[in-house]
Amino acid sequence: MNLLVTGGCGFLGSHFIRGWLARCPKDTVTNIDCLTYAGSVDNLEEAQIHPHYQHLTIDVADAAALSQAWPLAVGLVVHFAAETHVDRSLEDAGRFVRTNALGTQMILAAARASGRPTVVVISSDEVYGPTPGGITFGTEQPLRPTSPYAASKAAGDWLAVAYAHTFGLDVTVVRSVNVFGPRQYPEKLIPLFVTRALAGESLPLYGQGRQRRCWLHVDDFVAGLSVILTDDDKRRSTPVWHLGSQDELENRCIAEEICTLCEADPKLITPVPDRPGHDQRYALDYSQTTRMFGWQPQVPFADGLRRTVEWVKVNQEWCKRRMGWRPAFLQ
Repeated sequence: MNLLVTGGCGFLGSHFIRGWLARCPKDTVTNIDCLTYAGSVDNLEEAQIHPHYQHLTIDVADAAALSQAWPLAVGLVVHFAAETHVDRSLEDAGRFVRTNALGTQMILAAARASGRPTVVVISSDEVYGPTPGGITFGTEQPLRPTSPYAASKAAGDWLAVAYAHTFGLDVTVVRSVNVFGPRQYPEKLIPLFVTRALAGESLPLYGQGRQRRCWLHVDDFVAGLSVILTDDDKRRSTPVWHLGSQDELENRCIAEEICTLCEADPKLITPVPDRPGHDQRYALDYSQTTRMFGWQPQVPFADGLRRTVEWVKVNQEWCKRRMGWRPAFLQ
């Protein structure tokens, strides 16, 4: 099979590509990634020497570049390319709309024009908006995004569903809870706090840190996505699939556990003014994925966090080279 992966030099995309080539070494993978700050060819060292892998430095929102570089015999498109950090979307919403909404539309249009491959759009639990305590949102829940990031992702999801309905394109949307693990750009909570704790620097915790998130290790995310891609009949039975977990924690609890694992002083945890419009909780019902595909997360959060800390300890210089940004309202 020929695969086209967008955003394959980022955190999720690079883990997916490495896993796919390890399982299916005869498949051809073309990675389209324009190498923004969050993407790095270093994330795909193994793939770069694979005879069936190639990387094209192309912006998914650039229609002309896409039309020139799109492989003719692609059977599957996995669309990771996105701006993903909520804090950045508060400062530059236009960039998020361009990549997450327009970029997704460009990919869908190119797919429609090039032989109509299967397109899988990777999305987020944040498109549903805040989840009340004690419940989880299923795939039938209406989208009520509350941040520019979430709104731009919801727009991409709506476009994906529209292309399926209007043009008959084979499109699936996969929404996930927060994913963590090695090689994650250190602006997100876990890699940021681990890196700073190891350096003896403050851990800037929004408000009282009572925001709750569900967490999924990247190995479980890749396994879940891969199993959805293995059975087209099951995948097509619904337009949206969820990847979630039962590991729901407050941000403060995560900060405290990181201090313990890094042997850092808990006094490094420093409350800072909360970001505007910060949703308190997200949670997904992923039981349909379990029923249809037998998928369940296998990496407990505590084990995944320990493994992530160990990776950062070994790769601190990599992490430090890729840091340096904070939102304007925390400067």
